[in-house]
Amino acid sequence: MRKMYMSFAIALLFGLFGSAQIYAATEEKTEVHGRGHHFKHNPEFIKKQAESLGIETEGKDTETIAKEVRETIIKQKAKELGIDSDGKDMDTLAKEVWETEIKKEAKELGITTDGKDLYELAKEVRETQVNKEAKELGISTENKDLHTIAHEVREKRILQAAEKLGIETKNKSSDELFKEIMTNHADKAKELNLFPHKGGKIHFFDKSKEN
Repeated sequence: MRKMYMSFAIALLFGLFGSAQIYAATEEKTEVHGRGHHFKHNPEFIKKQAESLGIETEGKDTETIAKEVRETIIKQKAKELGIDSDGKDMDTLAKEVWETEIKKEAKELGITTDGKDLYELAKEVRETQVNKEAKELGISTENKDLHTIAHEVREKRILQAAEKLGIETKNKSSDELFKEIMTNHADKAKELNLFPHKGGKIHFFDKSKEN
């Protein structure tokens, strides 16, 4: 349980959005693979995140900065959702944000929440989101499992974004391209809405499963 909420916190740190995706990442024993995985130990990226949030970085190590960024973003998201953060630790607050986001996404997608626990609801939201994006991108879903569809959605989103930003894509993996986008062109990508955004957070799907 705690792992899921902290995975959600990590996702917020790296600009992700989508509580259902974080549910899936935890359920599949992944660590927000394809986004946070690449930036977790990237001091440059973390420092940029901190500076954009007005956090002082001088004299602090990367782990300390990352912790402050994570806490700041969780508190901001809680405020957006009308959640009181006073007196709550980060695990508790991340849990409330995660639960509220799932219900909000379900409502937006026309999914009923009656009689469903949060994990069941998160799974249904994720499936709906993945198939919706696939349709928007012209990706066929016939005879494909959800993991394969999500992978294709992610690959196409990254390639499209890189091309629009004028990034050379030849001989680069999607992970390499995404790292380059988020490290050097994050503001421009957001400005041009190259990835779906909700609440200012990039909305993405998991790339792969890990055992």
